[in-house]
Amino acid sequence: MRRFAPLINQSVWSRFAGPAVTALAYLLSAILGEALAFPSAPVSALWAPNAILFAALLLAPVSRWWIYLAAILPCQFFAQIADDSLAQIGIQYIVNSAEAMLSAAALLLLEREPRRLGQLRAMTNLVLIGGIAAPLITSVAMAMAFVPLGLTNDPWLTMFARTSTNTFATITLVPLILHFAERTAGGWHVPERRTALEASVIGGCLAIVCVYVFVWPGAYAYGERAPALLYAPLPFLIWATVRYEIAGVCLSVLLVGAFATWGVVHEVGPFVVHSPVRNALTTVLFLNVICIPLLMLAAVLQERKAAAAEAARLDQQLAHLSRVATVGEISGAVAHEIRQPLASMLANAEAAATLLASGEVDMKTVKPIVADIIADNRRAAQVIKRMQSMLRHSQTERRPEQLNELVTETLALSRGDLHRRQVMVIQSLGSELPRVAADRVQIQQVILNLIVNACDAMEDVPPDQRKLWINTSVHPHLGVELTVRDCGPGIEESMLERVFESFVSTKPTGLGLGLSISRKIMIAHGGRLWAERSAAGGAIFRLTLPRAPRG
Repeated sequence: MRRFAPLINQSVWSRFAGPAVTALAYLLSAILGEALAFPSAPVSALWAPNAILFAALLLAPVSRWWIYLAAILPCQFFAQIADDSLAQIGIQYIVNSAEAMLSAAALLLLEREPRRLGQLRAMTNLVLIGGIAAPLITSVAMAMAFVPLGLTNDPWLTMFARTSTNTFATITLVPLILHFAERTAGGWHVPERRTALEASVIGGCLAIVCVYVFVWPGAYAYGERAPALLYAPLPFLIWATVRYEIAGVCLSVLLVGAFATWGVVHEVGPFVVHSPVRNALTTVLFLNVICIPLLMLAAVLQERKAAAAEAARLDQQLAHLSRVATVGEISGAVAHEIRQPLASMLANAEAAATLLASGEVDMKTVKPIVADIIADNRRAAQVIKRMQSMLRHSQTERRPEQLNELVTETLALSRGDLHRRQVMVIQSLGSELPRVAADRVQIQQVILNLIVNACDAMEDVPPDQRKLWINTSVHPHLGVELTVRDCGPGIEESMLERVFESFVSTKPTGLGLGLSISRKIMIAHGGRLWAERSAAGGAIFRLTLPRAPRG
């Protein structure tokens, strides 16, 4: 039973708990909608049952939809039996169910992931289909069914009122429900204190502005209707949209709707101009008009954020592949670096075995042999560790680092390649340099790429003249600076910027990705990377990194 408990729980939830929660929410929202009805107007400030059913169908498998529709039937009956006839209850149940099924089916047909509204296309389909088309079609059907039964005297008003209220509920509640459902499925995280504080400030400021615009009678004490006051909440609505995207839009518009409704109910505010019906409809239309553009803006922002994250992931993957290729170029020299200590360990081990076999063991002779084996083992382990670090594909992690240490470790990794190419390195590392905020592996990748490029540039230079200068110092404005200079043919003036473009290389066999990726890494670190022509011949590459923040 323990083995099959997760399957049983999941089945029970999908079959019973989900529909039960939906039915309860449907009932409570219907009662709330009746309580929020405008006086003398057949309009509710927030009629949420249809939006709740719509969101539930999107979250549920299609094969389970009939369970949800059956679950809300007694709730529909219980919520309206006191005021409406059985015929009216039956018509509204059919129309509400049809609206939710039509909206959910259309989104499932048009969108691969209809539950995720972080794309402009998905949000547009939600608004046009679930927020406008489905409510309009079902409202027309309901008005036509009410007329023969004498349940309405004005079918156009019934159609318009139901469409507008259902539109507002759909565009505010459905994205909010889907957002929190997705967050819950991915693991709910407690917001940071700074995030919660900012949300509180936005909500508080928006509430103060709404009280002045929609509630306070003094704003219209002299009978003047200032249309500009309706724009007062807009800055805070945009603030909430930019910072919290879809959830920010829905919650902030619902807050504005609460104050606007309170003002109309108590006959104050900018919408108390005409008859109660027109005042109510004007209020709902105003809320729809401000909510829809903000939802589109939130979808665009979320789409751009996802695109930026995907681009960063691809850049990181490309940087890893470039790092592997660069290490591959010096793999022969690295293998030689490992082979040397291994051969030394083998020779020392054979010597120790010979001493042991002779039966004449002198501890003074054996101790240096063992010490040499340990030292060679550590040397080989360090080479392998550096290789693993460079080849590791991991997330960017910036920590305070000493640039001199990164340079020293990179030179140790490329020492064999420098020896094979007969390149002499002249180091001038500054003392007491401040730490820089850097990802260790990525910055070492940049340094290694500059060293390999410099060695490639000096292939045609006589071996006794191949020199590589590496300097570190404090830059007066940009933090810490690293300079790599070679004595090759240099770079033409017209190519100083082009060498950092993708697929542009001065080497016949080069792909032209190393410097491009290196510059992207430096920009991501808040630093710079550029090239210069050396007056003494050759090329100079300079990179700067900002200082790590204190603490």
